[in-house]
Amino acid sequence: MESVPKPQIESKERRIKLLLGLRDFPKKNQDEKRALLGSEQRVAVFDTISTTTNPASKREVKKGIVLEAVEKRLVSGELLRQHPLIYIGSGTDVEYPLALGGRSILMVDPIFGHEEARQELIEKIRKIVAENSVIEDTAINFKFDFGEGPENVRVEMVAQHYPYSEDKRKEGDYNLPQENGVILLYAPDGVIIKENLLREKLVEGGIIINEYTLTNKDGRSIEMGN
Repeated sequence: MESVPKPQIESKERRIKLLLGLRDFPKKNQDEKRALLGSEQRVAVFDTISTTTNPASKREVKKGIVLEAVEKRLVSGELLRQHPLIYIGSGTDVEYPLALGGRSILMVDPIFGHEEARQELIEKIRKIVAENSVIEDTAINFKFDFGEGPENVRVEMVAQHYPYSEDKRKEGDYNLPQENGVILLYAPDGVIIKENLLREKLVEGGIIINEYTLTNKDGRSIEMGN
């Protein structure tokens, strides 16, 4: 039987990975992660990133996005000091936006209407900051070291649904605020989002991260991962 040239095999494997929503990111050891992320606390959060989205290997995609965004300076730390990071369909996945550098994180998900989800998020944050947090009705405030010493972080729990199409909007659905630094999406029920509507809510220099696609306010996009 005639053998298939190796480049064609690799190309087929790559196409399959892309169809599955997977990406290949360079592996980093602990020292390399520490050099990129800037603090032991941020590395610890990065290492505990998880996902409820199948397949479970997508958590490695999230980690790869964080490292690539930091290494290539695709997300400005100063931008995230001044403007919110909004995570639509977040679940209790606070590690992902925190590892990205969010200081003001709005986690938008109807699950926060349930006390179990609220307590799960609170416990996650308490583990991250050794219980040095201030709990409000719908927010948690704490200090976190992104690499330049402890900074104030606020995580807000927004118990609302965000409609991915304006013609499906219902009373009580979430309205995005203006002047956001980052809008973070991850596997939003397989729905194609009209990103032009989201881009209107970004400040200059702001970005949308939709799974592994990064789009800026002007609509220019790049694919992260090989």
